[in-house]
Parts: sequence; C-alpha cells; structure tokens
Amino acid sequence: EGIDNDDDGRVNEDGIGGYDPNRNWPADWQPEWIQYGATDYPFSLPETRAIGEFLLDHPNVAAAQSFHNSGGMILQGPSASYMSYPASDVRVHTEIANKGGEMLPFYDPMIAYKDLYTVHGGEDGFTYEGLGIVSFTNELWTEKRMFADGENPSRDKRTQFRDLLQFEDVFVPYHEVEHPKYGTVLVGGTTKYSSRVTPPWMLEEGCHRNFAFTMFHADEMPLLQWGAMDVKKMGNQVWKVTVEVANDKIIPSRTAMAARHHIGMPDILMCTTSGTNHVATSGTVRSLLPTTKLSVIDSTRPERIVVNRGIGGKDSTLFQFIVDGFGDVTFEYRAEKGGTLTRTVQLREQFEPKIIEHKRAIPIPPAS
Repeated sequence: EGIDNDDDGRVNEDGIGGYDPNRNWPADWQPEWIQYGATDYPFSLPETRAIGEFLLDHPNVAAAQSFHNSGGMILQGPSASYMSYPASDVRVHTEIANKGGEMLPFYDPMIAYKDLYTVHGGEDGFTYEGLGIVSFTNELWTEKRMFADGENPSRDKRTQFRDLLQFEDVFVPYHEVEHPKYGTVLVGGTTKYSSRVTPPWMLEEGCHRNFAFTMFHADEMPLLQWGAMDVKKMGNQVWKVTVEVANDKIIPSRTAMAARHHIGMPDILMCTTSGTNHVATSGTVRSLLPTTKLSVIDSTRPERIVVNRGIGGKDSTLFQFIVDGFGDVTFEYRAEKGGTLTRTVQLREQFEPKIIEHKRAIPIPPAS
C-alpha cells in the first residue's frame, strides 16, 4: 500500500507484473510485444516444460483439461481467427463440451477466439494442435453462481453477496495505519480474494461437478473392441476373412488433426500368418453383404494395414483379408491412444456378430 514502485511520483498505479504460464506453450506462440506474459520462448517456464515433457513421453494420453480461475466457461479452440480445426474434431469437442454445460450450471461452452479473445501459446492449443489430444480449458468460478439465477450480477448485487454471505472473509474494515512516508493513512476494502476465485464454502460442489465432467471426458476416450467376424470360403484353401474394429466412445482413436499433420503413430492392423498360409491382398469393405466389393489397399505388405485416420468416435471399420492356406491367423490392432487388440481366427467358415453392450453408469460386477 502507498508505494511508488518506479519513482515516477505516482502511487500504486503499477501492476504486479509477472508471467502467464498459459501463454508459454508451443502453439501459435508469440513474443511479449504481441502476447503479454509469453516470456522468452515456449517452454521457458519450468512448470510448462515439466508438463510438456510428461505429455511428450506419454503419447497414449487422449484427453486433457486445463483448469483456470474465473469465467464459468468450457473453452475449446481455435484460439485465433486465422486457424481452423477439422470438422470431425469440432463435433467431438462440441458433444463433450455440451454435456459439460449440462453438468456444470452457469458454465457456457465457448470457442476461444470467437466468444472470448485471441490467445497465443495456450495449453489446450499445444495439447490438441501439437499432440492430437481432445482438450478443454475450464474457467472455474462464475459470478452467476452468486444468487444461482444465471445472471451476471450488478455491482450492488456483488456487494450484497459479499455482505450477506461472505461477511468479513474478503473485506478488511477501513482503519488507520502509520505509513513510513505518508504518515497516517486509511487502509481497508476488499481483498484480492473478493473476485475471480470461488468462495471456500462453495468449493465442494464446484470441484465435484468439475471432477465429474473430467471423468465423463475421460470415460469417452477411445475404447477399441473387436466387433463382427466373418470367414467365408472362396475356393480351394482360399478364405475371405472380415474383422470389425469398433469404438463405442465419442473420441476417435486418432483425431483428424493428428492424421492431417502426422502427429504420433497411425493405427496399424496386422494379420500374422504361419507357414501354412499367407495374405494375398487386403483392404476395407462397407458391409458384410456378399456383394460388397473390397476396397483394396495398394501395398507390398498386404498383411499390414495402416489406418491413418483411426477408428472414429461411435463408429467401426470392417477390414478384409484374402488368405491362401489353412490353419490360424492372428490379428493385432494397435492404436497409440486406443490400446492394442489381439485375436486368433481359424480358417474355417464361421460368423460372430458384434456384441451389443448396454452402458451403465455403475457397472455390474461379474459373478464370482
């Protein structure tokens, strides 16, 4: 109080300064003269560098949320008007954010640059644009919660909330103190905790709801499963083997952003043969109908299919292999953010439908 920080004859007009960790990420990073708080270069701060190194060391991370202090928002990119996201990824972000808006009263799903302001070097930009992770920024406190009416309170309403519900938690009564330079001065008023932070007695519900939204987000990470399997005999020891890889979750096994910019490893489906058989050709089909044509993948290694776009959210893909021989073949589907599936199939006529599971909020434990 009452300090001339820069000897210009003016008191208390200087901000406290400092850096902003949410401007220090390698995603459209800009220098200080364009983006305040960015510091010298991306990852120059130990906090951002530590998180960045962890994520780079764990490419399986498929969901991220960054918690900030005030606004009542579920923010998603783009963070600048000159950037654009693939439509399929926008749909994924929007579906999850809209559910968050239902779970978090008075929170609004928003596009950063369009509904708020431009951000250079933001964390959710790095995690999505740089790593292909479905990401959000949650602004935790919102004054709309003060009287739970969904309205931004007026100045009088904020004062009423402070006086009736916070008492003297965030207000220091005005009183005289002796200043070393100015003598007797009057000190008091609201503290720095009077705005932009959740009142302590309201934290439990706010934290619980944000935790629940985080868990919903996590539960919608890709979960790959084998679907239908069909083996048909085409001729003397020639087999048409069709396997389905399904993803019942919202988030794809590889985001379109990752596929577009070759971020991380693409999904791979391998058909491992034995000494009694080999793969002649392979590709994808649109259905299990006998008349469906094989969309052949032009490759010198037909036993290996590169699935650059992964398995979409709430979607599946039918892969087909033409195998010559007898015995067994083993399939392995490997996704960086969706895990690994394996199954062994006998070369004999057979069909297995996709198992339909009804999702429950609390799974029934298996019978012992």
